[in-house]
Amino acid sequence: MDTAESTPFKLKRKDKDEGKDHTEPKQEKNSGEPQKKLSRLSGTELELNSTYQSTELTEWLHAKWSGKSGNATEDTTGAQIYAEPFQICLLPGMLAPGSSKTLVDEMIKKVQWSRKQMDLYEFYQSTDLSNMPECRLLTNFLQVLRKQVRPWLEKVTNLKLDYVSASCSMYTCGDYLLVHDDLLKDRQVAFIYYLSPWEGAEEWSDEQGGCLEIFSSDAQCYPQFPVHRKIPPKDNQFAFFKVGSRSFHQVGEVTTFDFPRLTINGWFHGETNEAFVAESLRDFPRLSYGDPVNGHRPSLNLLLNDVYLKTATRRSIQKRIEENSEICLYEFFKREKFEQARTQLLTDSKLSWRRQGPANAHNYEILDLSTASGMIQELLQLFRSHPMFDLLRDFTDLDLSGPEAVSPSCCVELQRWSHGNYTVLGDGLVSEENTLDLVYYLNAAEGAAVITYLSPDAEPPTNGVNTASTSSDQESDDSDSVLLTITPVDNALNIVYRCEGTTKFTKYVSRNTPLDKGPVFVISCSYKE
Repeated sequence: MDTAESTPFKLKRKDKDEGKDHTEPKQEKNSGEPQKKLSRLSGTELELNSTYQSTELTEWLHAKWSGKSGNATEDTTGAQIYAEPFQICLLPGMLAPGSSKTLVDEMIKKVQWSRKQMDLYEFYQSTDLSNMPECRLLTNFLQVLRKQVRPWLEKVTNLKLDYVSASCSMYTCGDYLLVHDDLLKDRQVAFIYYLSPWEGAEEWSDEQGGCLEIFSSDAQCYPQFPVHRKIPPKDNQFAFFKVGSRSFHQVGEVTTFDFPRLTINGWFHGETNEAFVAESLRDFPRLSYGDPVNGHRPSLNLLLNDVYLKTATRRSIQKRIEENSEICLYEFFKREKFEQARTQLLTDSKLSWRRQGPANAHNYEILDLSTASGMIQELLQLFRSHPMFDLLRDFTDLDLSGPEAVSPSCCVELQRWSHGNYTVLGDGLVSEENTLDLVYYLNAAEGAAVITYLSPDAEPPTNGVNTASTSSDQESDDSDSVLLTITPVDNALNIVYRCEGTTKFTKYVSRNTPLDKGPVFVISCSYKE
């Protein structure tokens, strides 16, 4: 889907050779502000709502923020502070009426948008506002942040804030930003200013998507499902929160074609976040491996397509894997066995599923293997059986069985994938040693449970995603690091041999993805010698 066509205006896109200054702004030694001089302003200027600058309201916000005494709403302005799961403040009507409309008009005419696509996000973004002297009002907005909002926030939060970085973001239908905590370098306060001046769309409904979605976290600082709070886009509203090891949030997928989700967002920077370093470096949970199952030897002749049991086919498969490290075996199981398993997955109410987290790493369901029966149980037992280890040895020449095998092991999951599911890059998905992956689809649908493998040279992700400093050059490097993409095909077994350091992610399943036949099921296996 071309999301650009869903916007009410034509996008100005940057070419690959443009935007060489699209990295984080350079800082002056003293002030920490970008070095580039801002053009002098003339004509209409933006103004911060004077009510928010009053002593009474500033003191009220400071007291509620510092007291952490629970949720609170200020009667005059409608300003809100939420205390849980982490502090966040909403300021409706931040600028004078009509300001957002003039800002959007300038965005339409002058902003050049770059498309951002990776495991964690898909949306459009501008360069930093400090690098946009041709955009007079956006430059003015940056000055308001620097000269009025920054000192005011220092009074409200008791934080020392040195400088601000900001850019424009646009989410069209299907765009999203998955769970992250923003914790990076010296970020102290994150902010979002919403622009939605169109008649009837001043405040979005939950059905339109694009909400700022807030997550609670457990004792180990892992974000947990379900979403704790949703904050929908609201025109001329300013939101801010303290960045920390528990400030997990995401931008829910935009589901409307009528209007884009437009924001100016960024961070107020101050001291480094050294106090949170230990918590921010937490590892994702890793797969649990076990020995092949003894006492059960399923008959391959009854389950597998006969062609894959022939000696010549096994040799051909081994040669292909030796050359390419991967192969797709179509119609792997006998067709009637596949249909039995697919039907059972769609109809068996006794199967028990649970969501796999944490939210900043995974979001899909896995089957409680103890509830499996019938054909599902038979297939799952096969993947953990000695005959399967023998077959994979023949396919790959790995020491998974036989006299040379030391301690072969495997991990087997049956996954269920629906709209909104994903995995992201992270430590838990990095192969610490050479691993053989098997991926088998049932009830496949185009665009659901698509798996991408990246080379060990790919730049590792960080917990606090820095979308504001992603450059065109970095994006091309990401695409160059893609080793393989697996697309869903029914009854096809994908075999991938990945070396140490190789990582993978399963692309976010957009709500635009047709799942008319129901969810997609994946038997995901990993084997080690």
